[in-house]
Amino acid sequence: MKTLAFVVLFAYVGTPGGCAQETYDPDAKSKIIAMERVEKMQASEGKDLKTLGTVLDADFVFVDSGGKLQTKSDVLAYVQSVNSLQYVIEGMVVRLHGDTAVVTGLYRMTGAERGKPFVRRGRFVDTWLYKNGRWVAIASLSTPSED
Repeated sequence: MKTLAFVVLFAYVGTPGGCAQETYDPDAKSKIIAMERVEKMQASEGKDLKTLGTVLDADFVFVDSGGKLQTKSDVLAYVQSVNSLQYVIEGMVVRLHGDTAVVTGLYRMTGAERGKPFVRRGRFVDTWLYKNGRWVAIASLSTPSED
């Protein structure tokens, strides 16, 4: 499992304007939600490492549901190694703080790893930064949930 939950946490959103997204782009929250649901999930399910690599900042860190700290390379390697993935995300909330966005929500992930099927549920917290004209994921945390 481990690194898969991170993918639920990422999206690539290019928005115009300056750092204060609430001022320059009143639709930033809905754009981030749409990108989390569409590009992030599709890239993960299709093993599109190029898109995922663009979404994650070079210094990205992920704390998986077991407490293990992982880097961008670790996450990309995991996505490449898993047999199949499907995601459902619910209850996503985006909070903007200038050029930073914090996204929280619930995920349900199904797939197969090393030939064994799995189902995982959890909560996530993603931290995004508006950097060089686009949103990039800089940190993510996942925790198991019974919801």
